Amino acid sequence: MPLLIRDVGLLGTEASSALWRRLFPANATPPPSRRASSSNGEEAGVKLTNTLLQPHTNYILFLLLSHRDLLSPSFFEFIFSIAPPLLLGRSTAYRLHHTKVATPRVSHPTMAKDNPFKLSQTLVGHNEDVKDVVFVDPTTIISCSRDATVRIWRTSTDETATATTDTTTTTTEPAGGEDAMDTDPPQPTADATPSTEPTTMTTTEDATPSVATIKNSAFVDTINSNAQGFVNCLAYMKPDTEHPQGLIISAGQESLIDVRPPGYLGPDAAYLLIGHSANVCSLDVNGGTIISGSWDKTAIVWKNWEKKYVLEGHPAAVWAVLAMGDTEFVTGCADGKVRWFKEGKMIRSLQAHNQPVRGLVRLESEEDGAFISCGNDGIIKSWSKDGNLIDTVYAHDAYIYSVTVLPNGQWASCGEDRTLRVWRKSQCLQTISHPCLSVWCVSACSNGDLVTGASDGVLRVWSRDPERQADEETLNAYSEAVANTTIAEETTSINKESLPGMSALGRPGKHDGEKIHINNDGNIEAYQWSARETTWEQVGVVAAAASSGRKIEYEGKQYDYVFDVDFEEGKPTLKLPFNASQNPWDAARIFLERNELPMTYLETTANFIVQNTKGTRIGASQPQAPTGPDPYGIENRYRPDDGFGFQAQEDVVPPPKIPKILPWKAYLDIATANLDAASKKIIETNTKILEAGEKEKSLNDEDLSNLKSLVGFLAKPSAPTSASAKNSAAVKGGLELLVKVITTWEGAQILAALDLLRVLARYSPAVASDTVDILQVLEQVGCFEKGSVSPAVFGTRVLLNLFNHAEGLKYVTERSEEIINLVSKVAEGSSNRLLNISVDTLFLNYAVFFTKTSGGEESAIKMLPVALTRVGTASDPEVLYRALMTLGSLLTTGKKVVKEAKETYDAKKVVAEAVKGVDAEKEKRSVDVGVEIELMLAGGR
Repeated sequence: MPLLIRDVGLLGTEASSALWRRLFPANATPPPSRRASSSNGEEAGVKLTNTLLQPHTNYILFLLLSHRDLLSPSFFEFIFSIAPPLLLGRSTAYRLHHTKVATPRVSHPTMAKDNPFKLSQTLVGHNEDVKDVVFVDPTTIISCSRDATVRIWRTSTDETATATTDTTTTTTEPAGGEDAMDTDPPQPTADATPSTEPTTMTTTEDATPSVATIKNSAFVDTINSNAQGFVNCLAYMKPDTEHPQGLIISAGQESLIDVRPPGYLGPDAAYLLIGHSANVCSLDVNGGTIISGSWDKTAIVWKNWEKKYVLEGHPAAVWAVLAMGDTEFVTGCADGKVRWFKEGKMIRSLQAHNQPVRGLVRLESEEDGAFISCGNDGIIKSWSKDGNLIDTVYAHDAYIYSVTVLPNGQWASCGEDRTLRVWRKSQCLQTISHPCLSVWCVSACSNGDLVTGASDGVLRVWSRDPERQADEETLNAYSEAVANTTIAEETTSINKESLPGMSALGRPGKHDGEKIHINNDGNIEAYQWSARETTWEQVGVVAAAASSGRKIEYEGKQYDYVFDVDFEEGKPTLKLPFNASQNPWDAARIFLERNELPMTYLETTANFIVQNTKGTRIGASQPQAPTGPDPYGIENRYRPDDGFGFQAQEDVVPPPKIPKILPWKAYLDIATANLDAASKKIIETNTKILEAGEKEKSLNDEDLSNLKSLVGFLAKPSAPTSASAKNSAAVKGGLELLVKVITTWEGAQILAALDLLRVLARYSPAVASDTVDILQVLEQVGCFEKGSVSPAVFGTRVLLNLFNHAEGLKYVTERSEEIINLVSKVAEGSSNRLLNISVDTLFLNYAVFFTKTSGGEESAIKMLPVALTRVGTASDPEVLYRALMTLGSLLTTGKKVVKEAKETYDAKKVVAEAVKGVDAEKEKRSVDVGVEIELMLAGGR
């Protein structure tokens, strides 16, 4: 026997016998225990008298650390004082209770499946919360965010990378082959003799590095689409003959479902699915069938890009959907119920959770139709096709937002407790904390990796494969970030005085992910038990939020603020509690969900919180307000009060009364763009032109250099009044290049150049200079020809962006009649949403100009028929709102305009008919503008 333990008095009889059985499972009898002379038997050492053979050493150490609860501190102190070189072959430290134990990697084929997940990559690109993510394959990730973008993350190269490692690893299959237990060590044979050759792991300082082939290239992102509001959910349709790259399906606040291939360039979706009347919060795909769920209390099944079934019967928002096939579907609702549908009819309904259902995922390895659900109650449940409950897992102590299934059948979940948890049925294998407020989404890849998206706007890739894990420095930096994460004291319900000291870290945790709070010399620290590493890991520091210092109790909890909300006249006020450590959007959402109020009030409620808490944050005293991109210029507009009669507490600013909305006073722009994608598209098209032998149309080296300089300028533009914005080489050369591409190339080839021209028009007066007649160029290439939707969108946006500097304003207003005529004709009869939004934004800018100019009244009269036509034909809520704002602003220019509108065009009837078709609850802003217009027409304003 290669290892003898002669002195085991330290362990005690029971512990030593248990350890002996683990080390040598054969029918061997443990040696007799010899107690030390000390009274309690806890001071003796353990003498290792025989040679420590390398093949078994690491595994023995692994077992010792795994059974830490059986051993005393002095046992480990003695072991690590006499034998660290023999045990690991390199320096290893073990600080009892306070330092994470470095568990050696044991080379055992059947243990790979349970290797711990470690950080692989951190993907930074989104500006706000990442709400959904799809891990398409090992080289592709798709994500969406509250920043209104959908991004594709691809590995920077598909080439196989070569990495150098400092270890040589060889393995031997244990006795019993693949079916051997994960924890069984290699079994010595009867005639085995000690070997001096390593069979498990050899690590030497002078060993020649081996070459490992890995695929761990960094992910690089591009924006695949921009929306006008939060993008909440994603799905991916696998490639087929018609769509060889597959299709990305996204939806959110706009209530539309956008379908387009990866890398698709252009303002329009390949397919636009219109059917929901409120925020779309869930998507799923099965083959060619799409299902979507919405706050409008319905789920819709789409086939061949058309509505096939509307699944009704939900009393609240449909937070989760699942397509089990072409005719069978499952939905999860905010009422906590899971419903089964056959074609368009509900066939079963069960109370699955006692709070909203947030996720549904197929179980591929189980019977057909089996799936798992998760909810705000912190529970995961698995279900059979027939609705029989298979398993219940009490997974989190907070909302679970997402759950996914790994290729090996294990589950992963994430939620508001800022953790990712990995499960084998009801056993929690691992808990990974994140340095953020919430982890919104998780998705599994075919190679076993995971990706999470969080409230800090960051995606994180996790891997069990050591070759894909980050280096030690990165892992340590991540652990440090988690340890230093500030946790709001208000969310912990702890009593500082009763907290234990650091000695509490001496006991093992009860289960993976257990959390405790420690009073470390007055500093409150949070720790989480890692069952795999058998240690407590620090996951945060508890701190008080900056507030007025006065706490208010509500429903047994302490809050910085509790607002009284008079939502409906004659009914009791509602309480809106908020702590400065919370995300205002999350607090607003929770308030609306709890009181079953329409989610259309989300933005108003969140903005109210931001305003009245003065932006307080943990450790911060200065006001902070959320910021983010404004791809369609709509975030800067005034949003009229949504009917909340807030009664604020002392020292809180009450919300203003509804002011006059009209006229609108600021010029809008549409200037956000994916510059890199547009640039790459131009270069790719140029390559194809050269390959086709059309050299006369291709770009030369100077052109390509100008393209690079232009993109550099647009990435960090100067103010339009600056010299660089007017006369720099980057601007002049870039404008010449764009005009060359637009006037030389054809069809879809010019879209990327038009996109860059649109952005340049916002930041550079050169676009409106005498050197080029930009309107003539746009007309020449067909931007205003009937049916040319994409060019018309870009062309219109070029013109509306010119309003944002003096030279551009002069250009577009001197030719106002010509431009209004061209643009109104190209939009006439079009149902394309992006085109109509662009056109009405341009017209609103003209209305703003007329309100500011002497003589604007006459121009407003000329524009009246166009404005009224836009109001009368608008079918999209956003289009109607902008059309009403345009009309209303024109009416404020003078009494002649009001008289003309009433007597010649019967404007009152046109507006009344338009507003009649609006959902007054969901589009109150349009109703408010309509009311104000009617007051003006009636002479009451």
